[in-house]
Amino acid sequence: MSACLAIAAVAGEASGATATSAGASCRVLPAASLPLPKLIASYRSQTTLPARLALAVTGPRHYGICGSTHYAWALFGAAPGVHLTVHEQVLMQDQSAVWREAAGKRWVDEPEDQVCTLPRALIDAWKVRLVCG
Repeated sequence: MSACLAIAAVAGEASGATATSAGASCRVLPAASLPLPKLIASYRSQTTLPARLALAVTGPRHYGICGSTHYAWALFGAAPGVHLTVHEQVLMQDQSAVWREAAGKRWVDEPEDQVCTLPRALIDAWKVRLVCG
């Protein structure tokens, strides 16, 4: 099992109006087109957080595609003013920032020990620093 630590997204949000090149088979897509409702639904499903708990995206957002697989960089937290129970806090910990949607499949977050499997072209284009090893 390889350990990986997401250090920081050092660029601003990739929110330009057009997709940009990120390698031969990868493209950066506008962060504004990130399917947040689908990511949030998947997040709720994986964490079993109740629908009443308002969520917000924390930190930068990135979106891209390599081949037929979509990738996203997004972290979720409780919306401002939401008070979490201890149980809800535990459910929200250890979330990976990297999400993957293979063609015809649901969005899933990559386990923290597999974040470094994010395509290199997207890591470079998003200017995200990962420490893997």
